[in-house]
Amino acid sequence: MEIAYLNGDYLPADEIKISPDDRGFLFSDGIYEVVRWYEGFFYDMEGHTGRLKRSLHEVRIIWTGSALFPSIAYELIKLNELQGTPALVYLQVTRGAARRSHAFPPPSVPPTVYAFARGFNPQRALVTGGIGTILLKDPRWSRCDIKTVALLPNILSFQEAREKECYECIFIRDGLITECAHSNVFFVVDGTLFTHPESDKILSGVTRRNVLRIAREAGIRVNETPFPAERINEISEAFVTNTSFEIAPVISIDKTPVGNGKPGPVTVMLRQKFDAEILALRVNNTPEA
Repeated sequence: MEIAYLNGDYLPADEIKISPDDRGFLFSDGIYEVVRWYEGFFYDMEGHTGRLKRSLHEVRIIWTGSALFPSIAYELIKLNELQGTPALVYLQVTRGAARRSHAFPPPSVPPTVYAFARGFNPQRALVTGGIGTILLKDPRWSRCDIKTVALLPNILSFQEAREKECYECIFIRDGLITECAHSNVFFVVDGTLFTHPESDKILSGVTRRNVLRIAREAGIRVNETPFPAERINEISEAFVTNTSFEIAPVISIDKTPVGNGKPGPVTVMLRQKFDAEILALRVNNTPEA
């Protein structure tokens, strides 16, 4: 039986009821956060909690319990007996339930806070072998830096990629690469790692920030500037990052191979260093016998 969290209580998931007047349902008026459980610890929980608080601030939702995210996440892992399983914890906060009106409800209306933890398949073979992608015009609104639940443009774009037997779509806005439907994207040109800088045009990925740190520590040249779509033919490697599959090599864009159509050396090195960091954290978080 799955146990989920709703407004301070841990309940059987099939018993949870959310009002049809909830603004998340009516307006997509809410934000969310996802953190990965590594069979003993959460990776960069501080980064995820910080992004959660920022998203709440940007959309002006007041949830005084935002600092409780780590403890809620741990409790859901324990209650669902996922301690030894790869898992994701999802938390969503909406502006609450109130009579439908575009204006914010009165301050007395509390936010709706819902969370769950579920085991998942890290799809290691897919991550190791690389993924195909497509290029699409970025259809999203101008505040992509907020992790909002309003994901319809992402969903439609991702579905188009899947229907073309690809696993991600790379967005172009004003001739420049921004990010993907549910990940950040990196390119390698002449040994330099390019990715879009943090701005309102991309979501500041927690994995993205850690990969940039690892790259700099490894002595890789990093250039955080928007990459022109017209220069795609110059890239020798590409990869995407997100919480679930961490670093995934991109081996094709619109059916055209990237480099030699295999994960490149910079991508492989960063993946190895990321894996080594996870292994070190796993050792440090293993309970003593």
